[in-house]
Amino acid sequence: MNFLGSKTLETERLILHKTEENDLKKLWEILCDRDISRLYLSCKINDNWEEEKKWQYKKLERAGNPDVFCWTITRKDNNEVIGQITVQDGKTPDKSIRDVGWFISKNNHRQGYAYEAACKVLDYMFNEVEIKKIETSAAIINPASWKLMEKLGFKRLETTHKNKYYFVEEELDSYEYELTKEEFEGVNNG
Repeated sequence: MNFLGSKTLETERLILHKTEENDLKKLWEILCDRDISRLYLSCKINDNWEEEKKWQYKKLERAGNPDVFCWTITRKDNNEVIGQITVQDGKTPDKSIRDVGWFISKNNHRQGYAYEAACKVLDYMFNEVEIKKIETSAAIINPASWKLMEKLGFKRLETTHKNKYYFVEEELDSYEYELTKEEFEGVNNG
């Protein structure tokens, strides 16, 4: 596995770059929308920017590290920050097995941006960073997320598990997914 960090990636309509200071407040504003954050976050987000920015600046300190894979998603046509995609350590000691997550601002939903960003990031992670596999999950009540995973080539496993999201009282049943380089390329390059 190559620790190359969050190098800038470009698609037809998007620029994905490591998160920078001027992105922080916009990303926080997107996550303040509970429709966005309720099935994304497993930890609290402060409703007050002055309290939240301390945490955000701590994350920013690591953004340039070669073992951090976190991109801000920006539209090319208007330079609008519309979301974020991250690839982090998985649940195993093997650093080449990763987890993925993303969020897109509500006014940019259903336009293919998440798919476009995820395709580019997955291609980078498999072909340049050379990870082996992605293991991830999505709440069953979040079909937008798990349908996107399936479109990307993720294989749904027969097992499910419970996830605790910060803004949802009860634990939610989640589908488990995995994706290898060969499966991804079979769906996205064939």
